[in-house]
Amino acid sequence: MADATEAVRTRLTVHAGTSALISTRAWFGYLPQNPTLPASVVQQITGTRESAMGADVDKFAALVQVKAHASTRAGAQALAEQQRAALQRYSGTSAGTVVLDSFLVNEDDEMEPEEGIWSVRQDFRVWVTE
Repeated sequence: MADATEAVRTRLTVHAGTSALISTRAWFGYLPQNPTLPASVVQQITGTRESAMGADVDKFAALVQVKAHASTRAGAQALAEQQRAALQRYSGTSAGTVVLDSFLVNEDDEMEPEEGIWSVRQDFRVWVTE
C-alpha cells in the first residue's frame, strides 16, 4: 500500500536543504519531549481515493501537513522554505511510494509560548499511485 506520509518524511530526510537542517529529525504526528530543534513533523490530514466512470483508479490524493519547528521564527521560516523546496512539484519514488505530484496549498505560522517553539505549518497535496 502506498504511504504518502512516509514518502514525504523520507523525502525531507534525503533532500540536501532539509537534511542539512534536520538530519533525520522528521517525526510522525508530534514532536518528542525535549526535542532537538530544528525538526519537522509530518501527518496526513485527509485523503481521497479517485474513481472514474464506475471504476476505481490507482490514485490517492493525500493532504499532508508538514510543520517546521525551531527555537526562533527565522529558524522555522528557513526550515519551511527548505521543506517547500523539497516538496513543491516533487515527483519520483520515495520510501517505495510513487509520488506523481506534490504542491503547497496552505501555509501559516504560530508560536507555542509554553515550549518556546516557533512553527510554520504547510499543507501539501500529495498524489501517489496505490
